[in-house]
Amino acid sequence: MKTKTKKPKIKKVSTIRRRLLREWSEAVRSRVDFTCELCGKKKANLNEKGVHEKIDAHHFLAKEIKDCPLKFDIRNGVAVCPFCHKFGIPSFHRDPVRTITWLIQNRPDDYAFIRDHADIRIDLENRQVLEEIEKRLLAKEPLNLEKLKEIEERFRRNTKKPELEGNIFDQLSEPKTDLDELSLSS
Repeated sequence: MKTKTKKPKIKKVSTIRRRLLREWSEAVRSRVDFTCELCGKKKANLNEKGVHEKIDAHHFLAKEIKDCPLKFDIRNGVAVCPFCHKFGIPSFHRDPVRTITWLIQNRPDDYAFIRDHADIRIDLENRQVLEEIEKRLLAKEPLNLEKLKEIEERFRRNTKKPELEGNIFDQLSEPKTDLDELSLSS
């Protein structure tokens, strides 16, 4: 009796992108040894409640921008404790001016890169592009946008929908008769 071999499941692109965001977060936080880049708290420190500090990764340029590859670039991130990230009065989420000012003062090259490349869009549904992004994240290296564009061009997906000839409803309707025309005019 033959046993059937199961085909490997192909992961959804949305699942792959979520995994890449987790890898991005890990790369951003580990780059500074899980230390808040603003206040200096380390992940291993205990807070006043005796709980280990958590360190988040914050995007400078929003991760919600469609097809923006910078959401996966480690230059577009900073490691921060929850207070400096969201909950403090002067936090990155509550004070975007502070965020930009901090970035310009502390990482001017990253600021210039983000400013100059914020409008680039690459097909983030393309599995080969996502594979290259993952290689860079696992190596904790910044993205090479030119290489991503080249991969996108070489492995272009067919995203065009087939065009129908004429109006499909015209093709389905019955031919009109003289009686139909009379009933419409009365």
